[in-house]
Amino acid sequence: MITSKRVYKMINKFIAAGIVAIIILASAAGYIAYTGTFTNNTNSTPTPSPTPTSTSTPTPSPTPTPAPTTLTVYVASSLYDVVKNMSAAFEKQYNVNLVINQGSSSTLESQIAAGLTCDVFMSADIKWTNTLNTTSVGTYSNYNTNFTTNKLCVIIAQGNPKNITSLADLASTATGANKMHLVIAQTSVPVGSYTNQTLTKITNTWGNPSSPSYVTNGSYVNYYTNFQNNVINTLSTDLQVVGAVNLNVGVADAGLVYYSDEAYANLVGETVQFLPIPDSVNTIGTYGICISGGTTQASLAQTFYNYWLSSQGQALLTQFGFGLT
Repeated sequence: MITSKRVYKMINKFIAAGIVAIIILASAAGYIAYTGTFTNNTNSTPTPSPTPTSTSTPTPSPTPTPAPTTLTVYVASSLYDVVKNMSAAFEKQYNVNLVINQGSSSTLESQIAAGLTCDVFMSADIKWTNTLNTTSVGTYSNYNTNFTTNKLCVIIAQGNPKNITSLADLASTATGANKMHLVIAQTSVPVGSYTNQTLTKITNTWGNPSSPSYVTNGSYVNYYTNFQNNVINTLSTDLQVVGAVNLNVGVADAGLVYYSDEAYANLVGETVQFLPIPDSVNTIGTYGICISGGTTQASLAQTFYNYWLSSQGQALLTQFGFGLT
C-alpha cells in the first residue's frame, strides 16, 4: 500500500519533470521565433552580397544631317565652267544644293523679272543686273556690283581650213569655195554686243585713213561691212558660238568668243586654236553680280555673292581667264 508520503514524493517528481519540460519547450520556441543570425565559435567568412549589375548608358544615335538648302543661281553661259568648278566644295561646306541655270544674260534677266525662282544673278554685262534692279523684282538690299571682266578673241575651226593668220583674213572678200564662213553672237546678248563694238573699233582705228593707227595697205578699210558679209549665223550664247566652230568642222571657219574660252581650253587640254585681239581694238566687258530681290535664302545668297568678291573667288576667275575688278 502506497503511503501518502510516497505519493507526495512522486507528485513532486512529476512536477519537477514538468517544469524541466516546460523550460526545454520554451527554449525551442524561442529559437524558432528568433529571426537573427546565430553563429558558432569559429570565425566563418560571411557570404558576400551579390555585386549589383551595372546598367550601361546607351550610345546616342548620331544626329541626322539636315537636308541641304537649295540656292538657285542664274549664270551667263561664259561663267558656267568657273561656277561649276567651285560648286562641289561650296555645296559641301555650306550643306547647300546649287541649282545652276545658264544662258544669255538678257534672257536670264527676263526670266528673273518674270518671277522665276532665283537667288543670285551673274551677268556677262552689268547692264543686265542694273536692269533687273529697275523691275518690280529688284535686287536685294543693294547687293549689285561688278565683279570681273572679260574680252574677246577669235576661235578657229580645227585644222584651220581657211589658213587664218590675222584679223584681216576674217574680212576677206573671197567668194565660192574660198569664202570665209563666220559665226558670232546676237547683239542682244553681251558677247554679241562686245563683238559689234570691237568690229567698229577695228574699222575706226585700223581702217580709217585719218587714224594714227591706220594700216596703210588698206586691209581694214570697210572692215565692219566685209566681216558681216561673211557671217553665216548669229547665235544666242557664247557657248553656242564655241560649239559651232569647234564641233562643226566645215560649217564655220571662225567666230568671236570670250578670252575665257581660250583659257578654259588650255586648262582642260583641248586642241583648239585661237587668235588674240589686241587690247587697243578689243572691248573689255564688265560683269555684274546681284542678289535677286525675290530670294528666299538671303543669308546663303550673301555668302555665295561675297565669295566672288573675295581673294579666293578673284583668283579662281583669273585662272579661268577673267580679269580682276
